[in-house]
Amino acid sequence: MQNWTTLARQILSLAFFAISLIVGCSSPSPTYSEYEDTTATVYGPYRMIKLPIQKGVTILNPIQLALSPGGTLYGANQSGEIYTLIDSDGDGIEDEAKLFADLNEVGLRSPAGLEFRGDTVYVGTSSEIRIFLDRDQDSKSDTSWTFFDKIPVSEHPYEWSSALRFGPDGWLYFVLTTDSWNPGASPDPMGLRGSIVKVSPDGREFELVAMGIRSIHGMDFNTTGDLFFADNKGGGNPTEELNLLQVGKFYGHNPMKYEGKFTEAIPPIFSLEHELAPSGIEFNSLENKFGGTAGNLFVAYYGPSERWNRGGVARVTVQKTNDGYQFEELPVADIPKLSDLAFGSDGSLYLAQHGISDYWYNPIETKTGGFYKLIYDPTKEGKHPTKREIKKESFPEASLENGKQLFVFRACSACHGVDGESDLIGPNLKGAGKEFSQEELLEEINAPSNRIKASMIATRITMKDGKVLLGRIVYSDSSQISIMLVGNHIVQIQKSDIEKTEEELKSLMYENLLVGLSEKEVKDLLNYISSL
Repeated sequence: MQNWTTLARQILSLAFFAISLIVGCSSPSPTYSEYEDTTATVYGPYRMIKLPIQKGVTILNPIQLALSPGGTLYGANQSGEIYTLIDSDGDGIEDEAKLFADLNEVGLRSPAGLEFRGDTVYVGTSSEIRIFLDRDQDSKSDTSWTFFDKIPVSEHPYEWSSALRFGPDGWLYFVLTTDSWNPGASPDPMGLRGSIVKVSPDGREFELVAMGIRSIHGMDFNTTGDLFFADNKGGGNPTEELNLLQVGKFYGHNPMKYEGKFTEAIPPIFSLEHELAPSGIEFNSLENKFGGTAGNLFVAYYGPSERWNRGGVARVTVQKTNDGYQFEELPVADIPKLSDLAFGSDGSLYLAQHGISDYWYNPIETKTGGFYKLIYDPTKEGKHPTKREIKKESFPEASLENGKQLFVFRACSACHGVDGESDLIGPNLKGAGKEFSQEELLEEINAPSNRIKASMIATRITMKDGKVLLGRIVYSDSSQISIMLVGNHIVQIQKSDIEKTEEELKSLMYENLLVGLSEKEVKDLLNYISSL
């Protein structure tokens, strides 16, 4: 006999669903408050619900989230499980994850792309794009085969096939992340890495549609068929980029790979600033009101590496004019470590929270990560802020001048540019004050090895003649490596002359840089960096 509590919830949910159809909005069920996460900062008329998934597949560092044409939500763990999210008791909140496929069973890893064509599921991995199909309709894949395997296979954990999307032409578009910082980069004779590629519906033909790509985890077509994609800051990208596809063009990353082929790079059409490291992006449909955001582009942010309290989601208004597109970015929520997002069949926005992992995004022993559901609630109109309060700090001129001098005297300027363009041994600090608080900046200076951006990892190269080089890889191909040494000197090395390469998970930045400075001098230095 059915539990009366469950039955009551189902009746209430159906009643509220009927009301939502009448008034044109997705009013929340009264049971939602049981799972509401009030610690998340929400902007606008929304409620943040943490999905109580306790049954089925263990949710462990989810990396993907997508809605099937049939209205089922699919997720994917970093560890390789593909699953559906199920509302088992009909109360409007998914509480079960049912296994659809496991990449480990077919020797694959890193499901960084998930797309659908009918009931066929396409999964991008580190070595191929594979199709999974449930022929007997029992909600679990029983058939799979390779769709595309021309990928230069790499063991580097950041090199995968991501951001899968079918285009209006019926071809599957996807991204192959860069191999520019990998000293052991796989041979890439066709120049596929660092590109957006499209594959014909039968998987037999492919074309490169954009080059000079760094690290894209989200792209989407708008209603007019234009493809937008978000590329991460670094390696020649001065900002977190929102780009518009121009077929056959170069987008600025790793120019050495395309030497002589392109004379200019296509700049981003908009710089994303709500947070760092954009991950999934998706356009809201024109039919889904969702608090007045129909047609807006939603962006999930992972936040800075290993800062477990950083991340969020924003929306970008996109207006096409005779002169091109116009954009405005607005906050939606502050919530850490988001890896993807997708609109559900009821019009709510679902968020995948990757959670805490090791340096390479792999799961740790403790279960972490999960899913959220952001629900439009008309009763919350005017109850939450709609903009993030940003304090504009005004620093004393004397403090900035003293901080600038200390920046030079303490050799910071030898490793860090401040113009947003210079590529030195350390990250360019233009905009650092908007991206990090002074407390975070101080942590980075005092403990530089605690958090190292992937493209800034040091590599130790031992030559066959015994010589040892330590620096940052700026280019790598099948025959040579270019390494930037301290002092910003780039050396080209033939791979045939190398005995071994080792990643050094210790920062190239010197420790104890602030030793001997007074409290005021430290504050002056931080003020200068914050002002950049």
